[in-house]
Amino acid sequence: MESQLEQLSILRAVAQLKKYKYNFEKSKFDEVLNEGNTAYFTKLLSLPVSHYSHFSDNEWDFNFENPNASANIIGSKLKINFSKYKNIPAVVVIEIKCLLMSVMLTPEVFINNRRKAKKRSIRKLATSTIMAHFKAGLRFLDAVFNKLKAKLGNEHVEKSYSSITQVQADEYRQTARLYCINYNDDLKQFFSYLQNPFTSENILAEKVPAFDTELFIWKKRYTKKVSNQVMPNWAFDKLIRSASVIIHDFLHTMGHDVSDSYVSRYAQPNQFNYCHNAGVTIYTFRIYRAFRLLNAGYSESYVDSNYGIPKSLKNSKGKYNSKDMTNFLSKSLKTNLSLSAVNNHLGLIAGAARYIIGQYTGMRPSELAVIKIKTCITEENGVKLLNSKVFKGKNSLSKGLFDDKWVVIPIINDAIDSLKILSSITQRDLLFSSTHTKKPQEKEKPQTSVTICSHIKAFINFALPKVDLGFSNYMMRHTLAYQLYRLEAGLPLISFQLKHLVNTVDKFLSRGSTSDVTMGYGGIADSLVESQTAQRLRKQSEIEVIKATADPDGNYLGGKATEHKERLRNAFKGYMASGYSKDEIFEAMAEQGLGVINVGLGYCYGSENTNESLPCIGSLRCNPNRCSNAIVSEANAPYWREVYSTNLANLNNPIYADNADQIKEVISEAKEVLKLLGHEVKDE
Repeated sequence: MESQLEQLSILRAVAQLKKYKYNFEKSKFDEVLNEGNTAYFTKLLSLPVSHYSHFSDNEWDFNFENPNASANIIGSKLKINFSKYKNIPAVVVIEIKCLLMSVMLTPEVFINNRRKAKKRSIRKLATSTIMAHFKAGLRFLDAVFNKLKAKLGNEHVEKSYSSITQVQADEYRQTARLYCINYNDDLKQFFSYLQNPFTSENILAEKVPAFDTELFIWKKRYTKKVSNQVMPNWAFDKLIRSASVIIHDFLHTMGHDVSDSYVSRYAQPNQFNYCHNAGVTIYTFRIYRAFRLLNAGYSESYVDSNYGIPKSLKNSKGKYNSKDMTNFLSKSLKTNLSLSAVNNHLGLIAGAARYIIGQYTGMRPSELAVIKIKTCITEENGVKLLNSKVFKGKNSLSKGLFDDKWVVIPIINDAIDSLKILSSITQRDLLFSSTHTKKPQEKEKPQTSVTICSHIKAFINFALPKVDLGFSNYMMRHTLAYQLYRLEAGLPLISFQLKHLVNTVDKFLSRGSTSDVTMGYGGIADSLVESQTAQRLRKQSEIEVIKATADPDGNYLGGKATEHKERLRNAFKGYMASGYSKDEIFEAMAEQGLGVINVGLGYCYGSENTNESLPCIGSLRCNPNRCSNAIVSEANAPYWREVYSTNLANLNNPIYADNADQIKEVISEAKEVLKLLGHEVKDE
């Protein structure tokens, strides 16, 4: 809409519809136009409803009015084609068009009467959301009138039905029994618009017959698939480790420095050979890049001046082709090089890097889709920030953070560096983009959530073969929030990277960009997810702590383990005798705040007596191998694993050569505790 005057004109024309609708009752629409109503309908049908469309058009297009729509929305989701619903009489279509414009121009009138209004404070509805509601409604009305025509005849329906108000409730009910499309929230919302008092008073002049679609017997009802919003801890651990190593292996291969020094601490030496196994070297990468660019239509001068092309790759006709390159490489490197293997591995690197970015920023797909390679990283007061664009709401918790800006921790920086190197092959401007090389004159479009998900899934399938996580893009966002809640409760996984995240956020917020509250682990998690989801995830993490530390059937090690277990059994016995299940007891304990504890390396039952031969100094000595008062449970395993991995890496570091004996002792200490807990520890 170009102006408020046009909007007002449309609303006035819509309001006049009820004045003329009575003339529809005994005449066809075409006849009505010849009975003194021509002026009104001429005005109504000629009104502009969008930059591209007029009221009379079969298709209404609202893309111009939504220039900042995400890649998932642009196009058909901002259009509605009324000609698709051939069974609905023309005059009824006019009523629906008037209703659609009323909802778009005065959403506040309709919002609070919707069947599902999550937030009462909302005063605006997204155009794509309204389109989805009306498309669902028109599909159903088309089925209703199709059924009526089959029963009464096409001519009778076209002549007799001059308003949606003439359709009886029983017709809706009977159609629902045979309707082959799911009854879902979109259809529910459409009927809430149709039954809104404003609709009957200002558009239809009378009420639609009363009915409740929730009480209908629908042939098909939409049932939301129960999906895992949070990936299991073991999967998060494996994916982060695998992705980090793949990224670092590539950067090392390309002679590039890495930012996250911690990755090498938990990676085995033989893990840094992914590129080698796929035949990727600096040289083969350059050859492969040249091949891709030349085949995409880039000139030899462009490729040679920017990246270089070995002259000996030309064939007898002075041209380059895949066969010549492969033969040349095989001869010069004395190995059978597969360009498809190189291609597959580079795709894997891209998937791993994108997973890391998505996992440690918690960005929505629409935000990931528009990150620009050349300008994505900026720096404010010494803090690196990743820039994108938020399409869905703004977070009020902190100024400037998670509002088009996200902190860049070292592993994210490495992931971005990897994608920058790979972009020299694809020539793409966006970090999340197609893996195909963009042609010289091709215009790049942001990826949809589906393609982003498929790229990351390719990496997940490699790291976790034969495992179905039910992965979705939002799973990364929810998993990040959950892991932060776990870390706050004392159950760390990949804790050094999560600590990087929290410390960098704190550093950014403390330099004036910021917040009136302390973020911390839980604060960042709260900012990532809606309050209802935040409460559920926080509670879930606390229940996990309770199960690990207070399960009467749990595994506890140490001199006082039996005593600890007996106390728990006695406590649970009374509750279970009253009819409560274990899970209900755990949930009640979480609600009482018993899960908000830091489990640390172990628990001490030394209040009654002490081990005089070994003074209690906590830390590493607080384990069953050293002290009879110590108890260690599964909840402590992540800490011991981190102690083991970090010191194992330090053992081979020349800097710590003078402390080799102490490091070996710590490794041995951690190794024995992990074995007691049933964790596999490879002998080094």
